Amino acid sequence: MLVWSVRITGVLAYAAAAVLAVWTAGLPTGALLPVPGLVTLSWTVVGLVWLRVVALWIWWSDDNYYWMPHHWTDARKTNAPTVSLEKGVTPSRRERPGVFRRLASYEYESVPWVFLRQALVWLLVVVSVVALAGLGRSHTSQYVRSLVQAGAGYSAATVAEVADVRQMRNDEDEVTGYHATLFLTLPDGSQVRSQGAYTKDKPKPGSRVEVLWAPAAPELGGVVEDGAQLDRYLNRDWGLTLSGSAIALFPLLLVLACMLPTSVAAEADSLQEQAWSPIAQTVHAAVVTGVVLAALPYLSGTFSSGGVPLGVAGIGLLALYIVMPIRALVA
Repeated sequence: MLVWSVRITGVLAYAAAAVLAVWTAGLPTGALLPVPGLVTLSWTVVGLVWLRVVALWIWWSDDNYYWMPHHWTDARKTNAPTVSLEKGVTPSRRERPGVFRRLASYEYESVPWVFLRQALVWLLVVVSVVALAGLGRSHTSQYVRSLVQAGAGYSAATVAEVADVRQMRNDEDEVTGYHATLFLTLPDGSQVRSQGAYTKDKPKPGSRVEVLWAPAAPELGGVVEDGAQLDRYLNRDWGLTLSGSAIALFPLLLVLACMLPTSVAAEADSLQEQAWSPIAQTVHAAVVTGVVLAALPYLSGTFSSGGVPLGVAGIGLLALYIVMPIRALVA
């Protein structure tokens, strides 16, 4: 029973994490956050991961110590005479075990099963890294999110006034663009202010720029990002983008270059032992919890500018699954 508690909670935790990762990876850049259900699903993943760890520790204690009550009854049973309950029933007439009994009796320790499980975990890691990268690009600031929530659109505008112009330079001291505060006139005569607007050329009155703004709330101002596709903030279609697919190549290469060779060298027995080690799985649960906690401010729409926490979470997740097969190899 304890073994199946570990297995069932593990399957449920994987399923919940897979749904969370795939759902998040396909969120469009302009998705209004929080998305109903994502935060609840995140906490469900954390709860199931730790529930499996608790079940593992109970199973380990039960297997290594004899203070558990059923050991006493088992000891009595070993000294009791056995009585056949199948008198007169030939082996050919015995009922064949049902599907669930056969599933329960299977040890799930064969080499194909162990490596299939590893492959499924690696696939989830790849999708999770893509999801974290997507969240980091979702909205650069709360300001953009407020525009989207107010019904943002984008259109051409004319620069009416320029203030606070600052040059942007690269490592070679070459000018790469300008940041400025722009006062813009829209085609319908509305005027908006864009603070921190980026343009490749030095802005001046009469210049034409693309601006993201909310017609229903012009007092919010607008966003100018020369060279960027402002319509990405207005996308509502769920689905993995081309850039998201490109991001998946990095963790996929790490799987092929680092995780797969060390896992094959470590052999299935070591990987199976690690999967059922309470200590190893406690570390695993702690890292997964850290990743979810790093993503929660973004999933709940309370994040601030920058995706550093998500970057650290993604690196930590990859490091965990690089170290785990290495640990199994040297153990």
